[in-house]
Amino acid sequence: MSFFHYGLLAGVLFSVTACDDAKEVITIPDTGHQVTVSNQSLREARKGFSTHIIQKSFTDSGNLVTPPKDVYTLTSYPTKLGKMAAYVTPDPHDGKRHPAVIWITGGYGGLSDGEFHWQPQPRDNDQSGSAFRKAGLVEMLPSFRGEDNNPGSYEMFYGELDDIDAAYDWLAKQPWVDPDRIYLAGHSTGGTRVLLASEYSDKFRAYFSLGAVPDLKARIEGGEMMVPVPFEKTDDEYRLRSPATFIKSIKKPTWYFEGGEYYWKAFDNIAAFVKKEKIPLTINKIPNGDHFTIIAPVTEMIAQKILQDTGTECNISFSKDDLARISSEIE
Repeated sequence: MSFFHYGLLAGVLFSVTACDDAKEVITIPDTGHQVTVSNQSLREARKGFSTHIIQKSFTDSGNLVTPPKDVYTLTSYPTKLGKMAAYVTPDPHDGKRHPAVIWITGGYGGLSDGEFHWQPQPRDNDQSGSAFRKAGLVEMLPSFRGEDNNPGSYEMFYGELDDIDAAYDWLAKQPWVDPDRIYLAGHSTGGTRVLLASEYSDKFRAYFSLGAVPDLKARIEGGEMMVPVPFEKTDDEYRLRSPATFIKSIKKPTWYFEGGEYYWKAFDNIAAFVKKEKIPLTINKIPNGDHFTIIAPVTEMIAQKILQDTGTECNISFSKDDLARISSEIE
């Protein structure tokens, strides 16, 4: 499994200022970066724009491993580009519709190390997403364009958002899934996809982002990437991949979690901004955790919150006691 490394820019601070034209700008000190908060939605901003992919980020690793039939089914879901591979927990055949989570893994390259998702993992670095299926939720692990022999090319936080929409559409049609209780969660690169997806679509009941970055340009220029950047490095390409730019787009309950060691201080300023604008995004810093140790306790608590979220509208919240419990469970 390859992991998204944040360390070099973890301490970068955003500040929010007003320009002469009254646009709100998020400034990244010591980098010369400025992110203008858009009044357009991310979906609106992408209309008429086509990303320019100039190189491959990785070589596809081949066919996926067939999972144990009582854990996942290897299947596919339709997209505009063609069918994409996915692991999905099997139909329990109990005649009921169940809440579901789409879990987006971190790193790069898809699900090619599939056994990782059903074999025991260390609690201090469990990126498998297994907490959801173990809690009895339906779980889907999709792969995206350019991964796992799927059509298309990896676009690094762009076209993959359309694939996430398509994964939701497919999952919502499954007879054992409650279409009104489908949630999106992910870690690291998956967490960045989740945060962007919350700005791109309001299909999901709620969104849970672990360890996302606020600004892709700052991340890329701040330290070595695990894979080559596939797109042409223009301002528009960066802007349409940076969650801080389209923070006003968020319409459904969204949560961000990160351990203190990897926490971007940018999110302190984003938290102040969303509070002022009444945007349903909550920022949670886990002081004694890091980018990996938070995953197990956070996903376990999210799973329990989802099981209890049975009303017409999402009623999930995380109290100070909840966050303290997460912190106390970090090894």
